[in-house]
Amino acid sequence: MRSLAFRGPAAAVAIIVLGLTLMAGTAAAVSPAKTKCPSASVVNAALGQHDKAPTVQSTAYAKVCTYKGSSILPTRIQFQVDTAATFAAGEKSAASLGEALAKVHGLGKAAWGSKVGGFLAVFLGNESIRITAPLVPLSKLESLARKLV
Repeated sequence: MRSLAFRGPAAAVAIIVLGLTLMAGTAAAVSPAKTKCPSASVVNAALGQHDKAPTVQSTAYAKVCTYKGSSILPTRIQFQVDTAATFAAGEKSAASLGEALAKVHGLGKAAWGSKVGGFLAVFLGNESIRITAPLVPLSKLESLARKLV
């Protein structure tokens, strides 16, 4: 747990979300593989970054778009199969670590993120979008998410 404390609460949220991502993959049958990664220009404009075109990793249950260039840690946008239960469990787990969370109203069916920024999750019904961008304020993550839904 010491390494998580060094990186801050947002790192702990990212680890929990990764674990729940793996659990969510077995819960539904719709594949996000057809979803296109947003262009680097869209991501850069919303987040104020200068990242390169994304690299893409796809499975039957998720597509991860990774943008490198602006920071030591890359920006990631993950489209994944999800359920209301696993989405809510991710939020509950992050809150249990003491992370200050904020609900984002009017975005998908449900959305929450770290008040200090760096992470935003949006539930769309049978899929979620999870944006991880270290040091980026929640307001900018929300702006990007609104372009994706």
